[in-house]
Amino acid sequence: MVGDIALFWYLILFVASIFGGLVGSLSGGAGMITMPLLLLSGINPLQALATNKLQACFGSFTGAAHYYQKGLINLAQSRTCIFVAVVCSSVGALGVQFVPLEFLAKALPFVMIGLGIYFLCSSKISDEDQAKSPNFVLFYISCAIASIYGGLIGVGIGSFILAIFVGIAGYGLSKALAHSRWIVFSINLASALLFVVGGHVLWILGIVMCIGQMIGASLGAKLAIKHGAKIIRPAVICLCFAMSVQLLIREFFSS
Repeated sequence: MVGDIALFWYLILFVASIFGGLVGSLSGGAGMITMPLLLLSGINPLQALATNKLQACFGSFTGAAHYYQKGLINLAQSRTCIFVAVVCSSVGALGVQFVPLEFLAKALPFVMIGLGIYFLCSSKISDEDQAKSPNFVLFYISCAIASIYGGLIGVGIGSFILAIFVGIAGYGLSKALAHSRWIVFSINLASALLFVVGGHVLWILGIVMCIGQMIGASLGAKLAIKHGAKIIRPAVICLCFAMSVQLLIREFFSS
């Protein structure tokens, strides 16, 4: 045993964090891989959520930094959205200890199915920007709602933010993914800091998973930058439907 879990879980979660970082940089949704395993390891749900948020910070920042270095994002244009994400995700992270999440958990798989269908069927999704004059009021409201959810649970938050940038802001897929990584990092950072203050993070496990996330996120960002929409779109579609199946089984069919 090391801390609260057996030693072999450190290896399992390190490998899972690498894969999660890779998937997260391509499509969002790293939590779909790491969060169930954290819960399965036997630690309590609050510790699992806190540790997951810590390692997600490093993964989302690593991916975001790669996209920034390649000139796919202008942080000055995203500062309002980043501010909204920090404030609203903090509200969500504070509320997770008091808000009943049963309805949200049961609705989530159907939302993910909807996102998957959107990315599968929309003929407009490409690496080219679509909207010349996006509806910024709807955009910021959507970011606020998504950020609150990101602070509360966060599973699939990368896919939600990506859909907002594509569907409402009209960004091309590579540009949307680059911007979404910075928003997801802001959400993860604000949430993680509150969990750190609350003393819920398992630090040794968290550091191990942070290293794995950085490795995976770096690989995923390089793949996304090289191949663009050709790899991002299939990754998002597969992630949304895989997450939907996992959540449906957990919420409606597990005993």
